[in-house]
Amino acid sequence: MTNITEGHPNFKTFERTVFDIMCTIACQLMSYYLEMRDKSIMAMRDTKEYRFIDRREATIKTLMGEVRYNRGYYRRTSGGYIFLLDVAMGIDNNYGLVSENLAEQIIVESTEKSFRKTAAGISNNTGQIISAMGAWNVVQKYGKNIEQQELRLQELDRNESTGHLGNISTPVLFSEYDDVWLSRQPEKRHKKSDKEEKPKKIGKKPMHVGIAYTGWEQSKDGRYSTTDKIAYASYGKASVFVSVFESLLRQQFDMDVVDQRLINGDGESWIRTAAEETDSILQLDPYHKGQAVVKAVKDKSDRQLINAAISENDVEKTLAIIGALASTTTEVKTQEKLEKLYEYFDNNKDIFLTWQERGVELPAPPEGISYRNMGVMEPNNCSLITQRMKHRKGSWTEKGADRMAKILCIKNTIGFNVMLGTLPEPDSTKAWIEPLSAAQTPKHDGKGYGADWLQAPMPFEQAFKTNGRDAIRGMLGMRPLSELPIAF
Repeated sequence: MTNITEGHPNFKTFERTVFDIMCTIACQLMSYYLEMRDKSIMAMRDTKEYRFIDRREATIKTLMGEVRYNRGYYRRTSGGYIFLLDVAMGIDNNYGLVSENLAEQIIVESTEKSFRKTAAGISNNTGQIISAMGAWNVVQKYGKNIEQQELRLQELDRNESTGHLGNISTPVLFSEYDDVWLSRQPEKRHKKSDKEEKPKKIGKKPMHVGIAYTGWEQSKDGRYSTTDKIAYASYGKASVFVSVFESLLRQQFDMDVVDQRLINGDGESWIRTAAEETDSILQLDPYHKGQAVVKAVKDKSDRQLINAAISENDVEKTLAIIGALASTTTEVKTQEKLEKLYEYFDNNKDIFLTWQERGVELPAPPEGISYRNMGVMEPNNCSLITQRMKHRKGSWTEKGADRMAKILCIKNTIGFNVMLGTLPEPDSTKAWIEPLSAAQTPKHDGKGYGADWLQAPMPFEQAFKTNGRDAIRGMLGMRPLSELPIAF
């Protein structure tokens, strides 16, 4: 073995060398374990259903680096081909040959940084080197998994299944809807020609965003935050967006006990339709009301008059002031803006006041929860998407933006574990018997293990069990560490 203490001018390079060595050891351990597990599966499989063809090499990218291993390739009597080891170990996870831990690390990095910076960070801080395109591919595959989960939720709803329904009990459910305008790019970039032309801009497109929560709770420092928040975003038809969001709400909440629903929005027709279909009380978003006044009225004194009427909850007085300003101005553009503001408020007279201003009585909130002013969508919650997808001057394909937005919403609210891998799946029979434990495994040919090995306790015997520790215990249950083929 090379003397790792030589040739290192400082601790930084020394630390990196040790890290690289340990990553190499870890990759070799995983390779050995996978091949041993494959042999166990091969011996215990249903030989009538799974006919062995040959052994084929694969490489899986992990946090420690690339792990190469050989595993059996089988033909199914019922049709098709399969790698039983990949299925047993969850390597067949729709991310390609990328470990789930590495995929999740890439996802987390990608939600905060560009794909280029994500690739650089992963390459510098793990034993695996990836490219920006590699990070992008993982995000797309992860987003595709979320889309499949959404389809599964809707299928369960259509079949009136109950196994996926949420158990958060709340008498009141608050929801907020809005649109975020994102810059788009073509789905396929054109090849460079001899005449380099500037790419045509295809403009922006609104992405529907929705959040839901059960109320507000106060922290020790006096700040309020929404509770049990769930968010969802998607391009496409508003009706499809609302349908999927409702499925997510049913997965999170016990909708049978919800007595009252309230929706905050900017007055768009699709939001009105969503409120009608869900039998919700709809109110015009206070933030959008204020923004509309700021954009239409330049004079501060005129703004104060309009805002004073709004604070008095007097819709007719507000419209009268705007109408008077529009009729007395001599500037055409100013008049057009005021007329547009008048039309906006007039079209939303029925939802102009908030639920408190209308005197709506809500059921008593649970202990520790309070009901406050709605309007948390702007600017705070839209920042879940805008900080990563809008404010950095990036442009997105529609499919790429759709998947990234869903990932951002899930990461910052319910978490990936809640969304992925929790739905009831159709019953399936195992293709092999589970491998025997270390105590049940037949003795190896030859001299076997020494007495010291048999009497020594297994590593992590009394420690908290993690996937990594279980893998190490599994390897040592098959063979002592002294016989593992570790090379440098």
